[in-house]
Amino acid sequence: MQLSEKAAYIKGLIDGLDLDPKDKQAKILRLMADLLGEMALEIKDLEQCYDDVCDQVDGISEDLAGVEDVIYDEGTDCGFNYSKPDEYDNLEYEVTCPECGKTICLSEESLNQGSLKCPECGEVLVFDYSEDELDDTADTEETSEEE
Repeated sequence: MQLSEKAAYIKGLIDGLDLDPKDKQAKILRLMADLLGEMALEIKDLEQCYDDVCDQVDGISEDLAGVEDVIYDEGTDCGFNYSKPDEYDNLEYEVTCPECGKTICLSEESLNQGSLKCPECGEVLVFDYSEDELDDTADTEETSEEE
């Protein structure tokens, strides 16, 4: 039996007692029975809201699981975990070998060494930043000349 049914049953029992409507105790019993009925309806509404919120949280949780799969390197070789700020020190970079297309994960230290052999095909990958530095220097020189 549900709460609303129980409240209705109690109200029926009180009404069946044929109590004097002017009696103070009868008034209290009738008011309590009405209160029980209202509380039962309110609880039923709250249960429905609770169920709706649970469904929404489940949906959000499923969506978040998909996002976590993307962020936490599902399907990549790097293994870098964005959830821990101290791991920014161990940041890894993905480099694709132009010869075989293999994606290789490298630390900043490996990039700073300047070159690396591709573990798949043996192609030497060269990491040269001098063009970037030259471009920055050329931009600075052009700006200086214009002034």
